[in-house]
Amino acid sequence: MFTIADRSVCRRPKARGVTLPEVIVVVVIVALAGLLFMLFLPRQREVARLAACQKNLMQIGRAVALYDQDFGSLPFIVALNDDVASRATGPLYALLRDLAIPDFRSIPELPNRPEKHPSLVIAERRLADFICPSDSNAFAGIHVAPVSYRATTGDEPDGRDGAFAPGRKTSLESIEASDGLSFTALFAERLVGNGQQASPLPFNYALIGRAVSAEGCGTPPPTAWHGDAGAAWALASWRSTLYNHVLTPNAAPSCISDSGQTALMGSSSGHQQGVNVLFGDLGIRTFSSRTDPAIWREWARFDSSASRSENSQAPN
Repeated sequence: MFTIADRSVCRRPKARGVTLPEVIVVVVIVALAGLLFMLFLPRQREVARLAACQKNLMQIGRAVALYDQDFGSLPFIVALNDDVASRATGPLYALLRDLAIPDFRSIPELPNRPEKHPSLVIAERRLADFICPSDSNAFAGIHVAPVSYRATTGDEPDGRDGAFAPGRKTSLESIEASDGLSFTALFAERLVGNGQQASPLPFNYALIGRAVSAEGCGTPPPTAWHGDAGAAWALASWRSTLYNHVLTPNAAPSCISDSGQTALMGSSSGHQQGVNVLFGDLGIRTFSSRTDPAIWREWARFDSSASRSENSQAPN
């Protein structure tokens, strides 16, 4: 005889197999999950790159603050032309040399100081904290000492009224007394050139045979284009370490006069959000290509009357 338990086992329905519609639903869910992951991953990478770039700018700002504290002024840049540009040391070079540090990664929170290296010899080399992770040309091995960050010279082609205007000696105190540190740009991003001549691309620049005006670069011939933008962080020049606010963020083309005295050298970046700018109060703001030109120019200049007494002093 069968027991009640035996009868219940016998009456248990047969297991049902997975149907085709259920398989399709599972496949669609897995595909959507994979697609979302693929879309999310690049975004997360860019968020990390943006944060790393902003950290680099913050380290530069701390170095500027330490330099100003030690010497009572910002690094002095001589008046530029083709003859002296190759000999003039740029602001990043001066910060490393005079603070006696090998790079900016070791700078702690202010007001703490990094360890000095009195016997340090400053030479052009690749420095990780001088390169933005979103600047692909800076990582391509094209240049020996690439730099993704430039000092602000003002809002004129001759760079006369910015924090690092050539021939103008100033200090953070003077900037604060005039327009205020939180309203004055110090450094910004600028993409490194691709190393190829005759390439009219946004990260390159044209060398033109006349003084550059705020009206623009015109239409330079193919032979005028150069790909060594940002090739050497040690030199003070429009080619590598200086920029101005005549062009709005990511605008093109950039150009330099063949004398080296005037330029439309704009800011640019590989970030989708825009260009990161370091201000005198060590704040960092991101500006898009839609930034109003008049407002963009205002961020770069400050009233020179507050620093006239300093300008009369020759650098040591």
